[in-house]
Amino acid sequence: MRRIDLNEAGRFLRENDCFLILMHGSPDGDTLGCGYALCGALQQIGKKAKAVCPDPIPKKFDYVYREIEQQEFEPQTIVTVDVADAKLLYGMRELGEKAALCIDHHVSNTEYAERLLLAPEYAAACELMFELLSSMPEVKITSCIADCLYTGIATDSGCFKYSNTSPQTHVYAAELMKLGADIVPINYAMFDMKSQGRLKLEQTVLSKIRYYDAGKIAVIDVTQELIDSIEGIDSEDVGALAAIPRQIEGVDIGICIKEKKPGLFKASLRSSENADVAAIAQQFGGGGHARAAGCAFECSLEEAERQLVWACAKALERS
Repeated sequence: MRRIDLNEAGRFLRENDCFLILMHGSPDGDTLGCGYALCGALQQIGKKAKAVCPDPIPKKFDYVYREIEQQEFEPQTIVTVDVADAKLLYGMRELGEKAALCIDHHVSNTEYAERLLLAPEYAAACELMFELLSSMPEVKITSCIADCLYTGIATDSGCFKYSNTSPQTHVYAAELMKLGADIVPINYAMFDMKSQGRLKLEQTVLSKIRYYDAGKIAVIDVTQELIDSIEGIDSEDVGALAAIPRQIEGVDIGICIKEKKPGLFKASLRSSENADVAAIAQQFGGGGHARAAGCAFECSLEEAERQLVWACAKALERS
């Protein structure tokens, strides 16, 4: 692995073809925005490219691939976007481990790709993708590409309210607005719109929230049985639950534990300035950002919760 800059990344994209762009599982706005912005740009300059995700893409993101041509070809060049670790590609992990280029912003990136374009100080990988595409004069950032990039920036910054938001984040969002990003429907779809199924899911989860460490840690869980019992919800509805525990007054660390399959649970952690949840997640083979991170457990739900709460309490004690 070697780290590269924008110029070398642009040269790499020009000199290669037949791109397979991999986006991480449980897709969010940043990985989807990056993947489809890059795919659209490459197709625009005459390259063959397709973006794929190991999990279904929630319907509310339909607009990000509206101008993407469905191309069939034998992949020659693998690129990953917003993927800190190849294991986040789930069933596509082996492909990810063959990546020629990774474009990312996670400080926990495991440097699995042959080349790494990394900006851990950025709120979103889409900020870095905006810089990359803007550095390539042959690429025109269309309104569709602008929509993709704005989506990643807005979602990973929590609509510009997370602590990772910088002046640059606002400047890039403004530039994308000038380039045609349609922010009103995007912001509604990303931050305000909720299905009836999602509201029922939230109601059920909140009714059994658990508090630890004098209310500084809050935990919710989502079992597959619960997901199956509610009609009209998708992976995005489940993923959105991660932010809820930290929204409660007095909570420094919010934990959402989701069942992926029997015996396998994924935990999402969110924190205040009083804890680095990336460091906590790394103790369990995960990673992410200081204020938002995740990890997985192959054990019972109760054991996963016990280990996480203990680690979080220790982190708060040290702070």
